[in-house]
Amino acid sequence: MITTEELIKRVRCLINETEDDSGVSLITDDTRSIDDTIVRLIPQAVGIVQKQRNGRYVNVKSLKPGDVALGETPEGFKVLALPGDFTDLVSVRLASWKTSCIGISSPDCVELYYKLGKNSLPLSFTPVCVMDVAVDGAKVLKLFPCNDDDTAVRFVYEAEFDASEGLGMCDERMADAVAYVCAALLYNVFERYDAAKSFMSFAVALCGESAK
Repeated sequence: MITTEELIKRVRCLINETEDDSGVSLITDDTRSIDDTIVRLIPQAVGIVQKQRNGRYVNVKSLKPGDVALGETPEGFKVLALPGDFTDLVSVRLASWKTSCIGISSPDCVELYYKLGKNSLPLSFTPVCVMDVAVDGAKVLKLFPCNDDDTAVRFVYEAEFDASEGLGMCDERMADAVAYVCAALLYNVFERYDAAKSFMSFAVALCGESAK
């Protein structure tokens, strides 16, 4: 876990606003104002990096199986109710699956499911999940293939940033990318566009290599 305070320090170091050298300011002498602005910008920075994460962890949460709410549609799909802070899927697995599903598929997969028929899909069939919207407007994942008594044994996802929690499971490389993006956004606020562009380039470079 990386706390919000640690992220603030990383951004301040990048812009030469460290606590040990607070007299050297590239932007303003109002330290409190800078910190408050950084905190406001971190959620946006996290969201930008999450879109470029290339399989790496940015702000990952994992729910215990008992905390994962599973429902079922009339067609026999298992439906997983997504948490309010969900932004992207990392991994989900039902008890009957031999492997985890690590990506959200196109809605076209639902048509394939209907054509093949629920009972004709062997357990070795690559599991699929599709984003959908429930009757009440909540976002859900449709999961298949599935058994009638299936339960969720794994659900890991990228979450929106919460300042009170900081970054959950996070690759160190992605934490640095968040700091660089936040510094870029901060320079944009103060109309230092050349510096902002430079910091964003560093962030893109950090996100460019996929996880192995």
